[in-house]
This record gives sequence, C-alpha cells and structure tokens, in this order.
Amino acid sequence: MNLSLTGPEIKFLSWAQNRKRFVVRSGDAQAALKISKEQEAKIYSSLTQRGMIAQIKRGLYLVPPTIPPGGKWAPSAFLILDVAMSDIGATQYQITGMLAFNLYGLTEQIPNRIDVYNDKIWGEKNLAGQEFRFIKTDPSRLGYTEIIKTDDQGVLGGREVLTPYSNLSRVIFDAIYDYERFGTLPSAYQWIGVRLGEKKVMTEFVEICLKLGNISTLRRVGWFLEQIKFSSKVVAQFKRKLKKTTSYIPLDPSRPNRGKTYKDWGIIDNGSIAT
Repeated sequence: MNLSLTGPEIKFLSWAQNRKRFVVRSGDAQAALKISKEQEAKIYSSLTQRGMIAQIKRGLYLVPPTIPPGGKWAPSAFLILDVAMSDIGATQYQITGMLAFNLYGLTEQIPNRIDVYNDKIWGEKNLAGQEFRFIKTDPSRLGYTEIIKTDDQGVLGGREVLTPYSNLSRVIFDAIYDYERFGTLPSAYQWIGVRLGEKKVMTEFVEICLKLGNISTLRRVGWFLEQIKFSSKVVAQFKRKLKKTTSYIPLDPSRPNRGKTYKDWGIIDNGSIAT
C-alpha cells in the first residue's frame, strides 16, 4: 500500500480491510486504533478527498475491500443506496422513475438522478457523489418489485447487494399515477398499448391500478382500456370504483383542456392519444 498515505491512514485501512469493516462510522476508528476524535476526523476527511473511501453522509463511510489501482474508488449507486437505506432503518424501498423506465426499455433516456420510493425519507440528496430523489410513501403503497443485479454491484461484508426495482407493471402504473413527477403522460398510454398481449403484465397492472390508483388514475386508465377494447369485465371494475362526476380531467395534462368529453369517465380527450 504505497500511495503516499500517512501512518494513521495505513493503520485505518489495514484495520478496516482485515476486519472486513466496509461500513464505518464516526467513533469506530477512535476505539479500534486508540486515536482522538480529531485524528479520526482527519483520516476520514483525507481519504474521502482523495477518493479512497466514500462518505455517504456525515459520520457514515464506505471502505473498499481492497484499494483499487490508482487509489481511486467509486462505489456503485446501488451499493450506496443499500447502505443508506439500511442506516436509516428503511423497511422497504424500490427504484422507480427514469432509471426503471430505461431498464424495461420504455425510454432511452438515461437519468442523472435515481428516484427511490421508500418509507423513511424524502427529498433530493447527494450521497457519495450520486444524486438521489427520495419519495416517502406509506409502506402499504410499496411493493410489486423485481430484484435486479447489475454488473457493477459488489459484495459488502460478504453480503451480496441486490436492488429492488418497481417491476414492469408497477412502473407503468407509476408513470400514470406519478406523471407530474416523472413527466410521463401521454407516453405511458403507449406503454400500456405495447404490453396488451402480455397477460401477466396486464393482469398485474390492472390489480395495481385498482388497489393503489387515485380517482384521476382510475379515470384515465379505465377510459383508455375501454377505447382500445380491452376486457369489458376489467373496464367494468374501473367503473365500479368511480362515482358519478360533473368535473373533467384531460388525458394529457400538458395540453389545453379542449376536446371530446366522456361523461361516464369525467375525461376530456384533448387530442394527444392515439387509440
């Protein structure tokens, strides 16, 4: 380990790697190496600035199993997320948004930020150089996931890191329910149309809509399924969930509210959806 490290830095890295302490917190090195709080802080700060360890947040750090060639280490966003969620005690989380849409081939757009539904925190955060947008939601609204393993995921203390994503049915639902956040209408209607022949996907999509959808989502999806002549039994399920209304919402909220109205659904077909 010849990277112009100081003696205390060498001792810290040797201790962490030999003991397989790949997640360390403020205070850990003080006790193990019998150093002061100030000395520990200096070690963490120096190694973080040089890219040899990664700071997830104040007082929480990741240490690589071995120092890579050149001394620089960049843990994957998925490893960072897994450790951060574990640290705050999140019982559930799942990746949604553009990264999930891209995973399933719904969009070619590659995001510079990862959207995460979870049951603990909300807001935009930079963790170890990675941008995240945390969307706090009730645990009852989480689920319908697929565990994804990507090539750049590693092993943390002998524990394989696997990442939960919203599954295909769920991300299409997310794209309609959470369209204001993701900007995914009217594209999401086309995504439904492409998957019509996939029975498992559509059955689960309908289940999710009926279980988690708000009134606007039920109106839009129900109307669309009726227009494309999807199962009349399914369309009837959507109608039973809705009350009569005198108000109307547009299919595409980004366009003017002008077009043919559908009283049964409270929908304005404002001219942007090809059925």
